Amino acid sequence: MRLTKTIAGPSGTTFSIVTKEEYFDNADCTGALVATGSYGIPDESVTYWATLTGVSVKLLTGETIPADVDPATSVLAVAPMTFTGSGVTSTHMGSTMFATIKFADGTTVDIQRPDLIGQKTVGALLLRNDELLALVPIGDSTTSFKVNHRYIR
Repeated sequence: MRLTKTIAGPSGTTFSIVTKEEYFDNADCTGALVATGSYGIPDESVTYWATLTGVSVKLLTGETIPADVDPATSVLAVAPMTFTGSGVTSTHMGSTMFATIKFADGTTVDIQRPDLIGQKTVGALLLRNDELLALVPIGDSTTSFKVNHRYIR
C-alpha cells in the first residue's frame, strides 16, 4: 500500500491536506493498481498565526529543544473514505468504511477506515532540518509542545 498526503497552501496562513491510499498487485507498489481510497475532498484544513518564540519542544527522540513555532488550528472534514478499483468490494456501516481488496494472485486484505467527523484540534508547526513537525501542547500549555506527526520529503 502506498499512502500519499498532498499538502496545498491556498494562502499564506492556511493549507489543506489530501490523503490517498493506493493498493497495487505487488507488495513493492508495482504491477496493476487494484484499489484507490480517498475522502474525495481535502480531509484536513489548517490555519496558523503569529510565531511563538522560544517555546519548549519535545522531539520523537525524547530530546527537548527550544524553538520558534507557528501555532495552528486543524479542522477535519466530515466525509467517509471511499475505495474504487477492480479488486474492491466495500460497504459503509455506521461511521466506518469496510473494504476487501482482492489481488491478482487471489489473496485479499480487509481494511476499515473511520469517517472523518469534523474534529478540531489546536497545536503548532515547526520546520526543522527539512522536516515539518506537527506539534500538540503538553497539557494545557501554550509554551510546551511535543511532536505528534513528522512529515518528510
